[in-house]
Amino acid sequence: MNRVSPLLFLSFCLVSLTVGAMFAGESLVGLAPDEAKQVFESRKALCENLAVQYSVLASAGQIPAIETAMHALVERNADILSTALLLINGQSIAVAGDHAQHWVQPEGYRSTLSHIQVPIYKANAHWGTLQLSFRTTYSSWTEQLFLAPWPRFVVAVAAIGFVGYLMLLKRTLRHLDPSLVIPSRVKSALDSLTDGVVMLDRSGLIVLTNDTFCRSTDQRLTSLLGKPLSRLEWIQEQGQPPVAAEGYPWERAQKTKTPEQGTRLGLLTNDRQLQTFSVTSTPILDDQGGVRGVVASFHDVTEVDRAHKQLQEAIGELEQSRTKVVSQNRMLEQTNETLQTEIERRKRVQDEREELNKRLIETSRLVGVADVASAVLHNVGNVLNSVNVSVDVVMKTLKQAPIGDVALVASMLQAHSHDLPKFLSLDPRGKQIPEYLSMLAKAVNQNASLVEQELGGLSRNIDHIRQVVSRQVDLAHPGGVVREAVHFQDLMEQALEINRSALDRCGCEIREEYAQGIHGVTDRHQVIQVLVNLISNAKNAMALYDGPVRRLTLRLGAAPDRIGFVRFQVTDTGVGISQEHTTRLFTQGFTTRPDGHGLGLHSAALVAKQLGGTIQGHSDGEGLGATFTFDIPLQSVEVSA
Repeated sequence: MNRVSPLLFLSFCLVSLTVGAMFAGESLVGLAPDEAKQVFESRKALCENLAVQYSVLASAGQIPAIETAMHALVERNADILSTALLLINGQSIAVAGDHAQHWVQPEGYRSTLSHIQVPIYKANAHWGTLQLSFRTTYSSWTEQLFLAPWPRFVVAVAAIGFVGYLMLLKRTLRHLDPSLVIPSRVKSALDSLTDGVVMLDRSGLIVLTNDTFCRSTDQRLTSLLGKPLSRLEWIQEQGQPPVAAEGYPWERAQKTKTPEQGTRLGLLTNDRQLQTFSVTSTPILDDQGGVRGVVASFHDVTEVDRAHKQLQEAIGELEQSRTKVVSQNRMLEQTNETLQTEIERRKRVQDEREELNKRLIETSRLVGVADVASAVLHNVGNVLNSVNVSVDVVMKTLKQAPIGDVALVASMLQAHSHDLPKFLSLDPRGKQIPEYLSMLAKAVNQNASLVEQELGGLSRNIDHIRQVVSRQVDLAHPGGVVREAVHFQDLMEQALEINRSALDRCGCEIREEYAQGIHGVTDRHQVIQVLVNLISNAKNAMALYDGPVRRLTLRLGAAPDRIGFVRFQVTDTGVGISQEHTTRLFTQGFTTRPDGHGLGLHSAALVAKQLGGTIQGHSDGEGLGATFTFDIPLQSVEVSA
């Protein structure tokens, strides 16, 4: 925000001083006329004249004439509200206007500005009283302010004084303009320079500029004088305003008392065009070494920079052209050499071509193997999590088995082998051995059951890994599907168990909505492979999203819009999918996770296509979760429970 103009500020201060002096003079010596006193004296004189006239008419008995005169007086004089002629006993002889409402008896029977009474004497005796009620001069402070002569006089003096002071100061400051103090020859020499020149005082305010600087900055001299040079819109070469801690070059030159040259600064003109300057700042020192100011010169290098940039671009284009020419020359030389030796090298080229074909075939085979290996590792990695959990449970169970206690019991029995019946029946320690062996047998049975259960799951997972490896290799060959009768709910539950430990660590709520009795013929392990991928992706999506609820919903049922198909659905409350990524979900190598490989959904799409089904992904947007739908043909068969 710009500061208030010094001319306006000084003019306002002088006007305030003048008005203050007028009020001081009025309070000390009474410069303002007492309007109320003048009005009171004129009204009192009017009342005395009327009293003389009415007393003469009353002595002659002409009371009607008095009433007529009073009514005419009230009607014709807007300042008079009412009047009355009273005898000494208070009896009204003549009244005009609503005197009872407007008349207020002054204290001490003294007349006021609005209520004046004059006694009437007959000879030397007090005969009666003439009372007149007048309208108040000003009814409110606003009328007093705008209608009274003194406030209006003060306002007029303030307005005229402000204009006069403004013109006087403007003319005076024009004569005090530093640019006018400099001889015209020096000023002309400065204006003829091609570089902009600015002189600053100790405060960094502009005291003089030449015409070149005014033209370069698109500013007028009058608007620059007295303005801080740092207030202009300077920017550094990087496009940012100069850092306040470092300051501008003229500020640094004044602080260090040493010249500073070649500083690059940009300036945004009024039409938002960038002007680039090379700034040289030189401090002005007095005889004692003190800084009196700074002289800053601004060399406009805008066109130089633009030409330099164009030159760099031209050099770059020439370098590219030279590179192309050299490359074409080399190609031409190689072509000439090839033509010269073509006949002799024909046989060798043929041999190299055959060798190259062999290498291409081998490379293609290795690429296919690499793709298969990547897919296998991705799918096997999902199952290995569950395998690790099962192995961990088995190891913990085996570690908890009381093998050491069994050895202790055996040593006790061996030590009392000569009196074993007595030891078991009478010794307190021996009495506890049968009960302990019973508890030990129960614990061993429970551990064995748990180990058997985990080993069964481990066996199924390892078998699934074997099938995944086998099926993934078969993806490259037609007819690689191995169909068998399955319960589709078992496939969903087995895929869930493979991912359950990871889901529990993630804190996910699991909802299962399965239609009962759906079975058919399909490739068990390929379907499990797809479901494991979908559930694992859902878990990863919820782990990346810090939402209020982490819920995984699994659905199984007949596809309502596709007769003869069974539908698997996996719904999560994770990060969701943006609209731009929806069409690329099943592309090989596409992933949005930092640690993803882009293989899971691609291999799932291949499996779905090979099984004669489809897989689709849907999301309402980022942060709104996602739903993946996996449909495969349903071939109804009888499946044993």
